[in-house]
Amino acid sequence: MLNPAEEIVNIWLQDHFKYFITSNLVVPKKTRLNKKGRFLGGGRGKEVDFLATNGKGKYFWIEVSVSPNPRLPGGADKSRDIFVDTVTKKFAQEKEKWIKNNFRIKRIEKWFVYSHKLFSFFRNAPQEEGLYIKRLGEKKIKAISFAEVLDNVYNETNFFGYDSPRQYIFLFKKMGYGRKD
Repeated sequence: MLNPAEEIVNIWLQDHFKYFITSNLVVPKKTRLNKKGRFLGGGRGKEVDFLATNGKGKYFWIEVSVSPNPRLPGGADKSRDIFVDTVTKKFAQEKEKWIKNNFRIKRIEKWFVYSHKLFSFFRNAPQEEGLYIKRLGEKKIKAISFAEVLDNVYNETNFFGYDSPRQYIFLFKKMGYGRKD
């Protein structure tokens, strides 16, 4: 796992929620036959960022997409719909079916961790973010701002581990950076 945002979310899931997690699950691609009878497809397949459980029968599928410099594909007006469609594709039926079959899970809660900077391009950023959260909620996806994740991690993380995200946050604190900086 080389994505710093995913590493921080990993710590957040473990320290804040006390969840057991597995990360970067690869859903194998299905093969198919071409006209000549040869197999096509296969390969690496799609990836599930995190699969977590509280150990009491609740399961969570978490996808993370955090960019320090997000861009608006197609401008502000078209981006509203593109944002939601992009997230929906991350929670593809093929992945969900694979998770449920391979882990024998009946119900799984979907969470999406997004960059709050995504809405900095809009004049009415708080309203746009609220609309985004509402649209994802309609698709049964809980939207969580990375700012919220950072707040929790910043306040609650123990720094006894040697993994890099804990050390980054420890250094931020030592250097005097506040959560809102």
